Amino acid sequence: MTKLTIAAVYAHPDDGEFFAAGSLAKWAAAGHDVYAICGTSGDLGTKRRDVAPGVLAATRAAELGAARAAIGGHPPILLGYPDGGLREHAQQARERLVYWLRKLRVDRVVTFDPWKRYEIHPDHIEIGRMASEAAAFSCFPLLHPEHLDAGLEPVQPREVWYMMPCEHRPNRVVDIGATFAKKVESLLCHSSQVEMLAGWFVAGADPTCLTPAQTAQLREGAATFLESMARGAAMLAPGVELAEAFYALPVGPGHFDNYQQMAMELMGAPPEEPQFG
Repeated sequence: MTKLTIAAVYAHPDDGEFFAAGSLAKWAAAGHDVYAICGTSGDLGTKRRDVAPGVLAATRAAELGAARAAIGGHPPILLGYPDGGLREHAQQARERLVYWLRKLRVDRVVTFDPWKRYEIHPDHIEIGRMASEAAAFSCFPLLHPEHLDAGLEPVQPREVWYMMPCEHRPNRVVDIGATFAKKVESLLCHSSQVEMLAGWFVAGADPTCLTPAQTAQLREGAATFLESMARGAAMLAPGVELAEAFYALPVGPGHFDNYQQMAMELMGAPPEEPQFG
């Protein structure tokens, strides 16, 4: 096995748990170095009025730390930009991502698809774009030469994996049957967010005033929601019951190395069949 360094780059502390936690847990258990880089503090992520943004940010940082411990791998890296404000800090965020890709010597970046239709959250769009640009540009020594002064050499990640759902048909499917329980455990660490989304999981629930019975229903409903997502992704992989799916692109200097694939698809060739893991 070739040991990889994998960085999941997302906007809010709970993003990875919804879309990639089973795969991250599987890779960590296999001996790869797995990191999570979170762009914002998540300090707007509540419907409550009795909590200050700073308190919420601290709560969500603790939740992410607990979720990372459940998954395995390294403690999270928090960039701390304001929730909803990545667009205003995009260039600074890209520099920080280039810095961390170089420092960690990252082989694979996992992030949001910044070209997904109907994606309304600007943080999801910006973190996906900045992570993609950082993966393509971190090989250039003249970009942020102060990193060289700090002893950080340029690095070229091999691939960017976009978490589903995204615009392109998935070409990577990861069997998470053995790590699905860890995925559920990691999401339930984000109590503040599971409660905020109560209406998704418990009909008529008020996220600002949950009864103990509704809280129990909520945790069960969240697990069922994750299972339905995993069973849907597994439809791409014969014989697999629970999966996560991604669209992976190889990275070259300043570009994706996908010209042949794009030309074939423009000529009407079907997308490549998914690879299973």
